[in-house]
Amino acid sequence: MRICAAVAAAFAVASLTFACGASATETDWSAGHLPPVARYAATSLEDSAGLGGFQPLTPWRKPPVELPSPRLLDYGQLTKAGVGQAARWRHGGWYCEYLGCTHGPYPLITIWGEVPMFEAVDALAIALPSSAHRALVERFARANERYWDSAVGGYAPYPGDRAGNVQTFFDDNGWEGLAFLNAYKATHEGRWLYDAQRAFHFIAARGWDKDGGGMWWNTSHPYHSGPALASDSLLGVLLYGEDHERWQLEDVKMYVDWANANDNGDERQLYLEKPNQPESVNDYVQAPLIYAQYLLCQDGEGESYCVQAGRVAATLAEQHVDDYGYKYNYGPEYDAIFMQWMMAYGQATGEQYWLTLAEVNAAAAATNASSGHGLWLSSWWGGAIPDPETNPNMFRTMAATTSLFAWLALYAAR
Repeated sequence: MRICAAVAAAFAVASLTFACGASATETDWSAGHLPPVARYAATSLEDSAGLGGFQPLTPWRKPPVELPSPRLLDYGQLTKAGVGQAARWRHGGWYCEYLGCTHGPYPLITIWGEVPMFEAVDALAIALPSSAHRALVERFARANERYWDSAVGGYAPYPGDRAGNVQTFFDDNGWEGLAFLNAYKATHEGRWLYDAQRAFHFIAARGWDKDGGGMWWNTSHPYHSGPALASDSLLGVLLYGEDHERWQLEDVKMYVDWANANDNGDERQLYLEKPNQPESVNDYVQAPLIYAQYLLCQDGEGESYCVQAGRVAATLAEQHVDDYGYKYNYGPEYDAIFMQWMMAYGQATGEQYWLTLAEVNAAAAATNASSGHGLWLSSWWGGAIPDPETNPNMFRTMAATTSLFAWLALYAAR
């Protein structure tokens, strides 16, 4: 998990990899015809409310920073290249966590390691429909059903786990459910919708702390988890959009309301990865909660959810005292999740900044991510990957970069 260290600076802001940007007002923008930097700058100076017209949650209210013009790429071809790279980790019918399967008695990939590639093939099939791309989705979806542990009643971390005492993670089940839901959207195969539904049933039954609120990290209940709450909230509201089961919406409102009351102790009121640890702010926690609240608002649950989503998004786009700006470089797996769901939010709201941000980072990844193996195993902006849990030669690093390209193949074409 990403724990960002706090730094002393002008406003004592925690150091993050969050990007800062300005809004664009042009209505004729499309992929290949991006507004120049000057237009972003003019908009940011004129709009004191912040990105999208929302006030940031910070007390200092800095304007958004300018984004450079991105170098546009063939995202579909890049995605196919990433899918091709995955063969280097192939072991029998599935994949290993590390190149060469050098991970002791449990060499196969865990949910957290493989779900970026599952999402990548989903996005590829949605963006560029074909029988071959559909077949990829079906292969990944069938393989991911192997993570289902009927004794636990949820998706266990390792394929083939079947014991009732396996430590099972509620953030894993959220990310896995979202990937199954996107597989359903890519293929319209009801089996994959059912697989997403049973993930949320497990979360609702065993993940929520019914005493004080909060989403447990795993079935051992060590602490409340921001990533679990974020992924599970988004899964529930997106499922409601497909099956219209009202209890899902009510559960999501309970999760989100708890987060807004208890999980934003950071100085900028951003959501935390761990409770009562203001230094534990992570980008991939923010994006699912932003989009989930926007969807709650669209589902008629109150304008306040749209306002909260907009204000958190405006805060992420605001200038602040970190060393990263628009260069997301903490770890591809975290940053790719952030880009995926902020692009979804941007498309829904008409805020083009998030697509441009993703394109800027994708151009950097296309230049810098290739390692000496010719695989996407390096950071997007060069140098070592700061995340201490991202080790050399991991499948997840390549898969997350592939996922970034795949979701851009979808959103940049719209």
